[in-house]
Amino acid sequence: MRRALIVTVASFCFHVMPALAASPVRQPTDPGTACRQAINAAEREYRLPVALLQAIARVESGRADPATGAVTPWPWTINAGGQSRYFETKEEAIAAVRALRARGVKLIDVGCMQVNLHHHPQAFASLEEAFDPVANARYAAQFLTRLHQAQRSWEQAAAHYHSATPELAAAYRLKVLAAWPGMEKRLAEERRREEMIAAWGTDRPDQAGPGDGNGNGFHSVALWLARRPDLGRSRSASSTGLLDPQPARGAARPAAPRRLHLLEVAEAPPGKR
Repeated sequence: MRRALIVTVASFCFHVMPALAASPVRQPTDPGTACRQAINAAEREYRLPVALLQAIARVESGRADPATGAVTPWPWTINAGGQSRYFETKEEAIAAVRALRARGVKLIDVGCMQVNLHHHPQAFASLEEAFDPVANARYAAQFLTRLHQAQRSWEQAAAHYHSATPELAAAYRLKVLAAWPGMEKRLAEERRREEMIAAWGTDRPDQAGPGDGNGNGFHSVALWLARRPDLGRSRSASSTGLLDPQPARGAARPAAPRRLHLLEVAEAPPGKR
């Protein structure tokens, strides 16, 4: 009996297990789902903030899902000359990239995360790999991690994912923050802390708050940030913070220099400027 059991188990391991190991892992048939799953896996692998890479993907390659209407990243997306095109199949997207290259177009973004093939020439071994959701998302996660190491801020890393040009990065940052689920509350708390820290070095503490407080979704976050350019600004050099050198006891505190508006400087007589 025992011998028969051992023979049965050995036969199972010899015949069945290799077949299971050789069977391919089933990939999601829906392209949008393939993107989302690959991005989720990349976020976990590289320990990124939850849903940050998803937010970038929705900004980069997002399209409305025909079934639900929700914005979802699309793997068969290319962008050239500032124009995005969405294809139904991977083969169509690859053919479009080859046609663009034949015309001399170099700046082409591809895939779920819209990785630029010109600026990242070593990212993928082939166009087939570039459009693979897993490979595309993993490279984007690596790139975002490097940006975070340089910027020391996930917000700024996300901003520089699109461009290192300050104006373009700032505008892109607002789009990503608006697409980041739950970011409205986190941003309000973060900005409130920044304002409180800044207030410690001034004579009058400012009121901290998330703007109008309507809480009406991602777009309100972007609009609020755009209306508040003062948030996150460093304290003036004349203020005294907790870590700044304190004046000697009994010594007169130096007067802060008077700030002149640009109009005052421009209209002052030449001898008094």
